Amino acid sequence: MRAISIKMGLWMLAGFISFFLLMYVMGLGYRSELRVLNGVIHIFCLYRAIQLYYARHPENIGNYMMGVGQGMGASIIGVGGFTVFMTIFLALNPDLMQTIRQHSQMGEYLQPFTASLFILTEGLVVSLIGSYILTRILEIKIKKV
Repeated sequence: MRAISIKMGLWMLAGFISFFLLMYVMGLGYRSELRVLNGVIHIFCLYRAIQLYYARHPENIGNYMMGVGQGMGASIIGVGGFTVFMTIFLALNPDLMQTIRQHSQMGEYLQPFTASLFILTEGLVVSLIGSYILTRILEIKIKKV
């Protein structure tokens, strides 16, 4: 179980960092609406983690807590790692931090750490809800086969 979480969590982290750096190099790093595309990376990695888990442990199909736990394990690595990356990146890049402040309702109160906490919170909430939904979808799909 942990091997799958680690593997998919690292893929998720690599996807998040690669996408962010690509957008940053293209001059789009401040565009918060592009995080929807992070959602695609996020959901794909959650789906794959749960799918691999059920393929290796078919006896746990129907126990949605195991699927949700698998998705959350991968997300803690992927989202947590990206949060650390963004904290460091924003601390080392005051121009980007200032641009984010200007485009944010929280403005002057945002610091690299607090901005990254929003990433962590949003990521873990998406993970919890997404893992539950994907677990149910996979269970239905597996039971039909």
